[in-house]
Amino acid sequence: MAGGRTRVTVIVTSLLLLAAAGAIAGFRLHSAGYDFGFLVPEIVWDVTLTQTATGHGSAVSLKTFLPQSDDRQTVLSESNLPSEFEYHARIDGYNRIGEWKASGLRGERVVSHGYRVRIEAVEYNISPDFKLGDTQYGSEKHLVEPTEAIQSTAPEIVALSTSLVPEDLGLLSYVQAAFDRVQSLGFKPFKGTTDALTALRLGEASCNGRGRLFAALMRAQGIPARLVGGLVLEPGEKRTSHQWVEIRAGGNWIPMDPTNHHFAKIPHNYLTLYRGDEVLFKHTPDVGFTYTFVIRSSLVPAQEIGTGGTSLGLWAVFEKLGIPLDLLKVVIMIPVGAIVVIIFRNVFGLRTFGTFLPVLIAASVRHTGIWWGLAGFASLLLLVSLVRRVTSGLQLLHSPQLSVLLTALIGFMLLMAVAADWLGAPALARVTLFPVAILTITAERFTLMDMEEGAAAAWFTLARTLAVVSLCYMCITSLSLQILMLTFPELLLVVAVIDIWLGRWMGMRVTEWLRFKSLVLRPAEGRAS
Repeated sequence: MAGGRTRVTVIVTSLLLLAAAGAIAGFRLHSAGYDFGFLVPEIVWDVTLTQTATGHGSAVSLKTFLPQSDDRQTVLSESNLPSEFEYHARIDGYNRIGEWKASGLRGERVVSHGYRVRIEAVEYNISPDFKLGDTQYGSEKHLVEPTEAIQSTAPEIVALSTSLVPEDLGLLSYVQAAFDRVQSLGFKPFKGTTDALTALRLGEASCNGRGRLFAALMRAQGIPARLVGGLVLEPGEKRTSHQWVEIRAGGNWIPMDPTNHHFAKIPHNYLTLYRGDEVLFKHTPDVGFTYTFVIRSSLVPAQEIGTGGTSLGLWAVFEKLGIPLDLLKVVIMIPVGAIVVIIFRNVFGLRTFGTFLPVLIAASVRHTGIWWGLAGFASLLLLVSLVRRVTSGLQLLHSPQLSVLLTALIGFMLLMAVAADWLGAPALARVTLFPVAILTITAERFTLMDMEEGAAAAWFTLARTLAVVSLCYMCITSLSLQILMLTFPELLLVVAVIDIWLGRWMGMRVTEWLRFKSLVLRPAEGRAS
């Protein structure tokens, strides 16, 4: 009877919690008008440009191109760090120029400018019905004329262009033939400017030489073409920019990159900085100058971008309080990760070190990355357990023993940070964010298990712990789950319901079923006899 009442209480409690979560979520969905498309995260790029100038007491000017929003890329935010330089930005034709000025600059000075952008990949289809000569120039007539570096009327380029013209005068066929011809050039990273004629004669060129030759072949047949400069965004540091070409066809500016083999398309990591045959950086002569782009990619909620940065759900409150969003993600995802641990312990019957150690380590591992994190966790555990074994002969009381292990753990963490710097692996240095007290207790348990149950039991438990940490990590770092929980924190009530039902698990655990499956699967009459 008592068991029946308990079961009814569990069912009623679960239904009430689910109803409350559904009612709150439904009300907020109706009032806010959320589109569930926001659960799909988007990639954004954070770019920081650092310019270093060394002056000799005279006025210094630095100029470069800055990104603009258009139908393919969106500048979400921009910041210029204060410095001795006076900064202002202006529009010049197609482009936006940032300029930094300082008077009487002496010695080395650094200027930093950052921006966050979202970029979409685009692809065009050029109609096979378009013919050479159909293009209407309009205001783009200057883009079919030769320049000093794009010698579209030079005899050698005209001869090559003529040889590529198809019999049907199809624009698509000609553009493809010219693209293939330029693409066949050898690649050589020339410094400075490589004009179209030089690229053709040498049979090799960098991206700017290939771009100018392709533009020259387009202009030779009356197809408007312009160079485009920017960055191929990849996480890390770089000092190289890139150039490609846009041609005018069917009312569209169609991208072409014969260097990286992109025909009538452009990937999501191509950031446009300027259009035209330009130089990315200009500065006062006789001034020492270097620059570096630091690039980082991240996934952000699609709705946050679509609403111009408006925060959703619970994180709006944290934003007002000045609490980092990263901390909120960890706090709200730990109960979700704990479900993974409970399933493995209660349903699968797999023992791990610590009840919720895997989810706490998984929360810390997000700073290091999964592989460095697992390696750091296992290494620290083994090193501290070695200290525990060495000091076991001292017969210390429990609290002083833990203090010794804690001191050893912190020492190993500091040594690991030094090793990370030496190896050039900064992610490894972030093991200092691991929960030291829990690691200390876990190391002691590992040592005791090794001594009491044998090395095999200790190592198998460590392996199971690492596996559960990996699964918790996948759960905690899922951006879609993070967005869902942050937007609808009432889902914690659903998490509580899952915890209640897992806590009532009375069935056979998976490990028990595997151990006794011969008995479970034996026919009933066989068991009775």
